[in-house]
Amino acid sequence: MISTTTKIRVQNILNRIESNQLVTLEERIFLNKLSSVSAVVSLWIASSLGPEASAIDND
Repeated sequence: MISTTTKIRVQNILNRIESNQLVTLEERIFLNKLSSVSAVVSLWIASSLGPEASAIDND
């Protein structure tokens, strides 16, 4: 289970990615690390970024 603060931070980052706003490398690393340990965050990222992002990661 992730904390409310972490959930808000993740949602904020994903919203900025979806709207093509600036996201720092540190924030992207944070998402990557968190998604590897949290299935919920992994699903949020997949639904926000779509199948194209998954295909890029797997190339």
